[in-house]
Amino acid sequence: MFLKVNGESVNINDGAKVSDLLDMLEIPKSKVAVERNGIVIPNSQLLTTTLKDGDVLEIVRAIGGG
Repeated sequence: MFLKVNGESVNINDGAKVSDLLDMLEIPKSKVAVERNGIVIPNSQLLTTTLKDGDVLEIVRAIGGG
């Protein structure tokens, strides 16, 4: 299935969860915010939220520094 992630097209297996997408993109699940179709997904649901063809996601990582 195809997704739009931060403005880029991404192909992932049918039935994939948000956590699978993060793994594929090599994004750690800690300190990350994921929005799917305009709704923020709580971090507690990253392992259980199933993606659907055509979903639009925005992924933001917290980066420390000074």
